[in-house]
Amino acid sequence: MRATTGGRTGPSGMALLVLLIGQAMANIDLAIVNLAAPAISADLDVSSSELTLMVTAYALCSAVLIAPAARLGEHHGVRRVYLWGLALFTLASLACGLAPSAAVLIVSRCLQGAATSLMTTQVLVGIHRWFTGPDRARALGWNAVTLSGGAAAGQILGGTIVSADLLGTGWRAVFLLNVPVVAVVLLLGLVLLPHDRPTGADTHEGTGNGDNDIPGTVLLAAATLAVLVPLSLTHPDWIRLLLLAAVPLAAQLLRTERRVIARGGKPALDLRPLTAPTVRWSLAAYAGTTLTYIAMLYLLSLHLQQVLGLPAWQAGLVPLGWVCAFGLAGPVLGRAPRAVVRLLPFIGCVLLTAAYALAPVVPARAGTGIWPLTAVLCVGGFGLGLAHTALLNVLTGAVPPRYAATLSGTVNTLSTVVGVTGVALFGAGYAWLGRGVWAGPTAAWVCSCAGLALISGLCALAALRAVTTAPAPASATTETATAAVVLTPQGRPAGTTPTADRPGRSRDARRTKDDPS
Repeated sequence: MRATTGGRTGPSGMALLVLLIGQAMANIDLAIVNLAAPAISADLDVSSSELTLMVTAYALCSAVLIAPAARLGEHHGVRRVYLWGLALFTLASLACGLAPSAAVLIVSRCLQGAATSLMTTQVLVGIHRWFTGPDRARALGWNAVTLSGGAAAGQILGGTIVSADLLGTGWRAVFLLNVPVVAVVLLLGLVLLPHDRPTGADTHEGTGNGDNDIPGTVLLAAATLAVLVPLSLTHPDWIRLLLLAAVPLAAQLLRTERRVIARGGKPALDLRPLTAPTVRWSLAAYAGTTLTYIAMLYLLSLHLQQVLGLPAWQAGLVPLGWVCAFGLAGPVLGRAPRAVVRLLPFIGCVLLTAAYALAPVVPARAGTGIWPLTAVLCVGGFGLGLAHTALLNVLTGAVPPRYAATLSGTVNTLSTVVGVTGVALFGAGYAWLGRGVWAGPTAAWVCSCAGLALISGLCALAALRAVTTAPAPASATTETATAAVVLTPQGRPAGTTPTADRPGRSRDARRTKDDPS
């Protein structure tokens, strides 16, 4: 797989592989640590609140830093920031593995979350900038495979590594094994990732005003935390009051960003590429399906263990069919005819809706009787994979490469926020219905699946709206021309200079000014 960049051969499949390994490591680490939590609690004698904070600190720090991390890639280049993330992830993993106390472990997990934000945001930015047309579709497909493979590997490896007690390290091996793996990836990245020092908007826009939009960055982080912290932590009770602060913080953030844009600065959250109908509908469908997916995994675990009586290890294996089917859907995008590709977001959402509707209907019981439900989950996972991969393809086609960082930050932050929100809302509803005399656990499962199906059905309509408002697919000639402005002959993103959006100047004149060579 090679992309044409400025008339020369661009990043190869090996460069994409280096990016995707970082994405996989982030997914594996999240799942694997959840399974190692009981062993950590027993060894370090941590309280339940400390254990919760150890697990959530990783996700919270990653979520808060996603948007700034994406912008770092815009200012310093995908390669450099991604390698920074790998280096920090290696050091943080070593610190976690050697942590003598809960406090040190929590701080090290925060550093791991920060490193994850640096790595994962650059994956979508790199795919957006370095690949075009069918190559981009295939790269997004492989990204879907990586997301599912990382989650599946984390589910399998977590208990295995802890139980194996490698060299007497116990749970510490979960973190220490990251060190040699990520170190090798770091070396490969130094050799294989293309140099992409940004020009134009990435380095000049906004600098004339000395505006790095620090207020916008702080407000974005505060608004994100105001939503995630009370939904992630249950104690103390007053912490839920933070949700009330999210609305005024978000409103102030929008006002601040509009002022920054009006004076020609570079906002922390650039809303300009998000105003197109195709982008709005695609993000709505993506967010809704992500919410239902994360909520379903949580509800499924409760239903399998509390209602069907499955042991924890078997309950952990049931979702693997969903996760693996998600990955199988990725390569479909690169191989499907163009007319079919445009319908894949809608088709994927319809399959996902059908899976949610069938989940409480099919027979399910402990032992081999769980396979009908597993088959339904495979359909849902395949539908989600189709929808997500195809929606990302629509988004990267509708948003210019100079806004790749904005798109990456928005998608990743949105996924984290709606995921936590879905678990909180559906988890509370499931618990309330399960305790009710008139309902019970079975009715709670049925009602929850019905709610997920309703949201997914609305996402199907949003996805259909997104593809109908999307611009017509470019011809081969247009795709080649688009690829030619992704990177300059020196390997730097072009088409992103401050003058690129100014009327009355030819493209050749802009290139001459910003890249004399």
